This record gives sequence, C-alpha cells and structure tokens, in this order.
Amino acid sequence: MDFEPMDNASYDGWKFFIVCGEGTIFPKNVTRELCLNKIPNGSKLYDVLYSYASFSLISMERPAYRKEDTLRLILPFLRSYGLSNTSLKQYFKTNLNLTPGSRRTMRFAQEITLPFLISSLYEHYVCEACEVVDIPVENTYSMSLDLDYWDISKDEESTVKKLGDEIASMPIINRPSDESTMDDISETDKNTLSRLDEIFEDELIGLQSFRLLSSSSPLGGEEKASSFLDIRRKTALNADDVMLVCSSDSDSLLAHMIREAGGLVVAFNATPLTLISSDIAVVSEDTTILSFLADVFQSSGKGHVEELVEDWSTEAIRESPANKYLINDLLKSSALSAPLVTNVNHKTPMLDLNERFLQ
Repeated sequence: MDFEPMDNASYDGWKFFIVCGEGTIFPKNVTRELCLNKIPNGSKLYDVLYSYASFSLISMERPAYRKEDTLRLILPFLRSYGLSNTSLKQYFKTNLNLTPGSRRTMRFAQEITLPFLISSLYEHYVCEACEVVDIPVENTYSMSLDLDYWDISKDEESTVKKLGDEIASMPIINRPSDESTMDDISETDKNTLSRLDEIFEDELIGLQSFRLLSSSSPLGGEEKASSFLDIRRKTALNADDVMLVCSSDSDSLLAHMIREAGGLVVAFNATPLTLISSDIAVVSEDTTILSFLADVFQSSGKGHVEELVEDWSTEAIRESPANKYLINDLLKSSALSAPLVTNVNHKTPMLDLNERFLQ
C-alpha cells in the first residue's frame, strides 16, 4: 500500500518499533489452521503445497516459488469451499490467536514508540489483530486479497475440489540439502513436483481460480524490505532509531538492512537464517521481554540494550532504566519460564548459538 509523506517534524526524537508478525506476536501456523478448519484434509493439503513452494532447487523446467507463495497457492481451494471476504474476516475474528503478552506489548509500544507491523499474512487477519492490539491499520503492511472479486462457478468449484483432494493424497516433498542436485531427488518427489507443476501451470490456467491465485502476492523478503523503505519515506526516520522484532526466514533481508544501518534487531523465536542477521536472540513463550527491551531502547538506545543483555541477570534487570512495572512483570514471568536472551556475536561461528536457541 502507498502512503503520503507525513509531517516529519512530529517524529523528531521518536523511536520506532517494527514487528514482523509471523512467529513474534502471531503464531507461525495461522494459514495452516485456516485450511484445517475450512477444507477437508486441509492441513495435509497445506503441508504438501508448503513443501512444493519451499522446494529450493530451481531448474529451467519448473517454476520458482517462495515459501510465502503457499498463501496464494492455497487460495483456489479455500475459495472452492465458499470462503469469502466476510467469512474469512469472521473466521479470524473468532479464531484470533496471539502470542501470550502480545496485546500488552503492542499497546505499550504505542505509548512509547511509533509502532509498525509487517506481515506475510492475509490483510483480513492483520486487520482483526489491529483491533485487538490497538495498532492503526494504516501502520501495517500485509497481503492484499479480495476473494469476492472472482466469480467461481459450481463446475469450477467441483474441479478445484477434486484437484485439492488429489494434492492432499500426495506425499510431502522432502526438502533438499544445499548441495543437492536434481539427480539427488527421489523419483517419488520428482513425480509429485511434476504433477503439481501440471496442475498450477496447465490445468488451473483459464479458470477464475487461477486469476485469483496469480493476482495475489504475499510479502516475501524483498517486499518486507520495501515496506521498511516506505515507512522510512513516510516518517523520515533514522535507521538507528528503529527496533525490529523478527522471526521467519523472509525477515532476514530486512533484519540485515536495519542492523547494518545501526538499528536494533531482536530475533524472537527465530529461524537460523534470521538469527544470524540479528543483534539479540530471544527465546520466550511470552512477549513481555520485548516490552522490556523496547522500553530500554526507547530511553537509552541500542548500546545500553546490548550492554544489559551482555550482563543478563536478575540484578541487571532490576537496575535497568525500564518501567518498574515492566521489570516486575518480566521477573514474574521469568520465575515461571525464563526467556533465553543473548547478544549475537557476528565475529564467531554460530554453531554454539544455534545449538542453544534452536532445540
């Protein structure tokens, strides 16, 4: 979405809190749960399509997809079972799950910073989440989608449902290693890839369902980076005034951009790719730690946050410049399930960090 520039003077001295939703304040399985509830055998259908979109070997004989493309590959099947804009919005309203502490974290962030939310998920989900966490919708970036624009006939619905049943019966494609070539791929996986290529590059073409799929584009790594550039144009922010919270692989480019520009990047329950692009790594079941780090960042800057994390202890937390209520909340939550927090050392191999944080 496009924004008109704001009055930049109103943001002098402000810090910016940017959250990439999946895996941070949002669960990582939102779309899979939607398929599970709306499509017969929908979770298996999703898993096969995810393995297809995630297949990393690119040859001239087959199309290239990204993991995020699962969100558009699944659309014809969701639509064939009658999902509309209204029913999708109602589903997310009824089934909105957020990471524990997210509501308080985002509301607190709005009090002390200017928050933005960037997500690969459908805009229907993000809009419902905004109502709960009190972030203005205009401060969000997500996947635009209009399910009602395309008129799907009953015959087409039947055709797409049959294809969905076929895909759900397929085996999940094994993810190849970085060193693999097509010769290393099993015949079963090659056959599954070939059949899925036929479905999406031949059999669906000409159907309204294909137009729905091809007109939709989820936010991957490049789009998330572009969203940050748009925020920067909108607010004239300095990158060293930004705290980014990220988690998924598609956040890694944005994380690298902000870290290199002097901002603070916090990897929250993150994948290895995003972890190595961050300044601080956190593993926690609750987002209270993010509220705490945001408050220290807002009052004292990146350097103080890194020093605090380097000397991470109950005493250091108590003596920090954070809000006293936040300190008490963090210590209470830590008594039940203490978050793992550490600086990411980019000068040494990541093996030890990966072993500690990715188990």
